[in-house]
Amino acid sequence: MRALVVSVSAALMLALAPSSADALFAQCPPVAADAGCQYLITLTNGAPSVQQDPTQPPYENADDSLIGVQNNSSKSVGALPMSAPSALFGFEADGICNPIISGVPGGPAPGCVPQPGSPPGTVCGPQNGSCAFPKPPGQPAGYVEPGAPAGTTQNGYEGPTTWFSNVGAGTTSGTVNFSPSLSPGKATFFSLEAPPSLQQLKVGTPVPGKPSFGQVVGLPSTKKCVSKRRFRIHIRQPGGIKIQTALVFVNGKRVKVFKAKFFRRLRHTANVNLRGLPLGTFKVRIVVLTTNGDTLKGTRTYHTCTKKRKHKRPPKL
Repeated sequence: MRALVVSVSAALMLALAPSSADALFAQCPPVAADAGCQYLITLTNGAPSVQQDPTQPPYENADDSLIGVQNNSSKSVGALPMSAPSALFGFEADGICNPIISGVPGGPAPGCVPQPGSPPGTVCGPQNGSCAFPKPPGQPAGYVEPGAPAGTTQNGYEGPTTWFSNVGAGTTSGTVNFSPSLSPGKATFFSLEAPPSLQQLKVGTPVPGKPSFGQVVGLPSTKKCVSKRRFRIHIRQPGGIKIQTALVFVNGKRVKVFKAKFFRRLRHTANVNLRGLPLGTFKVRIVVLTTNGDTLKGTRTYHTCTKKRKHKRPPKL
């Protein structure tokens, strides 16, 4: 009976797993719920174009996209700027190396490995940021990708030959770097947060040659306002659920979550540090994994260097 149950379960998972024959763009391998790329960027000697395969959902059935790049130009490409009116580069520890949530039939991207320092027996797939592609040779020594877990350099969204830099305020823009450079006729893949629509996914001018590199958050001018805000947030726990793991990302970077009992209830808190940042809008993204296997996500938005609100109160006598 046990053998029969195992056989039926294996057959069911195989039937539910995505098939590459169903995908329009084979530049991406099957990952979780996707059989191929959800979006394909094609580089030519003119302006880049973007296509969408409507049969491919977000690979973790929520809000992350598997993206392929095909270089049909006559030059090698080292970097590609991208943007969208959403947190396109808001990494949340569920990239293509860590995509598995309840109800997703497939597995992580082939080539993902446990990050250095992971516990023995770590398996790639669960949404905890523990797996990534090995650091490509062209990535600068000591560089840490935005959103990478503490003590690691990769965030698990990168592909086998890519890494991310120049993530802007609000994580709406950034640069995808190719190491080695993407040669004419070659293709690669990576993942990002899903854009609102095909039309709102913007691709800038490809950078020829070697990958570009820049500060993730540049230092603001001393003549401009810089934030002094630093505070603690409390993660709400809706009734009827129990939090197993809580992840918090400030401007795309994962921060430590603290647990403490408050009136016999376990509370999850995190420190938000916006000190030193210039005038702008910054998002705090929260991902909660429940004991039932569900994933809940939320976003809180904060504005730096804004004037204090004036309260209409009678003057003191």
